[in-house]
Amino acid sequence: MTSGGSDVDAALVALARERLQSETAPAAVCGELAARTPCWWDAALAVGRAMGIPESELLRRLQGTPEQVRSEFRPGEEELYGDLMAVLGVFDIPRQLDERESVIAESLRTAMRAMGGVASGHGLGLSRRLVTGELASVFRSLARSGPRADRGRPVEFWGALVAAGELLDPADGDERGTVAQALAECRLHLAN
Repeated sequence: MTSGGSDVDAALVALARERLQSETAPAAVCGELAARTPCWWDAALAVGRAMGIPESELLRRLQGTPEQVRSEFRPGEEELYGDLMAVLGVFDIPRQLDERESVIAESLRTAMRAMGGVASGHGLGLSRRLVTGELASVFRSLARSGPRADRGRPVEFWGALVAAGELLDPADGDERGTVAQALAECRLHLAN
């Protein structure tokens, strides 16, 4: 089997589809397939295809080469490979945002740019949640983090969060009222 692109074995894609339909997590399916093929890259491509992610998008997300995968992982680390692919967002399914949600997402991105820097792991998590449409979660996380004291632009940051929070539905994944509470705190920061 040739590695990558349209040469991925149809049997791998079919097996991935079957395992995903049994509600196995994409990371676990990727690890299982990696244990069955000499090219782990093909395992990630098969899982993504089975999930309906376009090949061009999968290749963009993978941003590397099959040779790089071979040099980074060893036999027996197939599960770890699947977990890494999931953490990197290879298997994330973008959610189509409506007009209101798109405005919220853009306000949240503005706040992220005004933070003055964000740790890479936190930034990756925020980006992934924006892609999957978890806007209330991103809002609460940014409100907790705040801008960096030395490089952030606080007025722009808090202003963007207030704009996002005012558009968020208090019920958007928020049964305990934390969006409303975070919005009140953002307004206080902006006023100061």
